[in-house]
Amino acid sequence: MARRARGIRTIVAVATAGVIALTGGAAPASAGPPARPGHPGCQGPVLECVQEARRTLEAVRDELRCDHRAPFPAIYVHLQRSLETAVADGGHFEEPSWLAGHLNTGFLALYLDAYEADRAGRPVPPAWRAAFDAARTADVNAGQDVLLGANAHIQRDLPHVIAALGLTRPDGGARKPDYDRFQEVLDRAYGPAVQDVARRYDPLVALADDRWNPVAGHTAARLFRMWREQAWEHARQLAEAPDEEARDRVARRIEANAAQWARLLGAVRTPGYRAVRDTYCHTHAPRRGLPQPRAGTGAGTGAEEAGRAGR
Repeated sequence: MARRARGIRTIVAVATAGVIALTGGAAPASAGPPARPGHPGCQGPVLECVQEARRTLEAVRDELRCDHRAPFPAIYVHLQRSLETAVADGGHFEEPSWLAGHLNTGFLALYLDAYEADRAGRPVPPAWRAAFDAARTADVNAGQDVLLGANAHIQRDLPHVIAALGLTRPDGGARKPDYDRFQEVLDRAYGPAVQDVARRYDPLVALADDRWNPVAGHTAARLFRMWREQAWEHARQLAEAPDEEARDRVARRIEANAAQWARLLGAVRTPGYRAVRDTYCHTHAPRRGLPQPRAGTGAGTGAEEAGRAGR
């Protein structure tokens, strides 16, 4: 626990040491701050930054055990592994220090910020609130938990980080090609991530395994690609906004879009399915070598519940 907390504090402190209010005064008070240009999230070799990100996410995943918030960091671990491979192989990105370094670390920092804020009972952006609340109380499947987290992270967080770090290189070159190449990293991570979530948390997720359901894999890839394109467009609008009032309008559209998607993604409920998931995860955890789950982890720890009660 102490090691994980130190890792999270280090990444968040570096990535958000100095922040700018891209969202402006009229944006929701819960909107998390992006990393400020000039205060890069990755300091040191890019590969080491990606490896540290993976280790931090593994610690979050393992601490959550059978908590329904765990599937999101679990799939995020696979994304970092895929990115590690791309960086280690070399030649995949024109500007790896931006894509795999500053952007990846700054992006992760906003998830960690929302996660820690929720644990402490502090406000979080509406899309993150929907994701955390569904994981805490709703009869949704693990695939929905993953999509709710991905929606908040991609559609809500990502535009702010991109805009803060800049859409073009210092020499004026476009960063969009590297951003598009990252989709290949995501695509390679999809299959192993789905298999892992199905094995650890919820067998229903196996229906999305593209080894025997290519339609599901294709649909998921299209969804993530659409979200990432929208995130880039929103980042462009933030970066090109002529004044604070215009930035506020864009920020509100970003929040509203992510919140609307969250409502759609969490709308389908299967009464009693929380118990099914909990039984499956608790039963399979010892065979996977994971720590024994604590009673009631699907609803959060006692300390977290106390923090939320004091909101």
